[in-house]
Amino acid sequence: MAHTQDFVPSRDAEFDGWLANLTGYVDGKTAGASPAWTHIPAAKVTDLKQRNTDWHAAYAKTLGPHTSVDTEAKNDARHAAESFARQFVAQYLKFAPVTNEDRTAMNLHNRDTTHSAIGKPATRALITDLKGLGGFRTEIRFQDEATPDSHAVPYGMNGCLLNYTVGAVKVTDYALLKETQLMTRSPFTLSLGPEAEGKFLSCAPRWQSARGELGPWGEIQHRVVG
Repeated sequence: MAHTQDFVPSRDAEFDGWLANLTGYVDGKTAGASPAWTHIPAAKVTDLKQRNTDWHAAYAKTLGPHTSVDTEAKNDARHAAESFARQFVAQYLKFAPVTNEDRTAMNLHNRDTTHSAIGKPATRALITDLKGLGGFRTEIRFQDEATPDSHAVPYGMNGCLLNYTVGAVKVTDYALLKETQLMTRSPFTLSLGPEAEGKFLSCAPRWQSARGELGPWGEIQHRVVG
């Protein structure tokens, strides 16, 4: 049966334990000279660990006497950590080499096997708009080429995998788009650092199925950050 309950705990105390367990499990599977999992970039694991550290520090400050500023900081840290964790789970923990046993250990939902298998994506994902939002953020709107009147993610897809790079010149070679973000809804906001100011963001989308299979490339799009 498919799960309908959210896998992220709503209560802060439970979320604190859930995120610590998830982070520790991922760290254990990706650490060492011969890690069990090699599909997760080391930088993403580092980011997950930092989000967990930031969240726990902010949360701990609210367990005793505290101010409204402490509460606001805790809420901000929760939002940042939860958003990152959801993205991380969707992109890296829903398909092989991660197993159902792994997901159970991380308190994640296992994949629903009651539906017919969805094949490899056959249509292209297309970026329809890139818009600067300030603060080195870019709003990305995307859709399927077969449904130009809808921005919904096609049935059976995990989301739209954005491959991108930032540099002094526009990139036209898909192989050079080394960074990735899984976009689960349109519009999606990509946040970059201040070092990206004045440089070209080059990006291209492709659908990713629930099994991790990738569809054909959409066209590479560009914008100047800042």
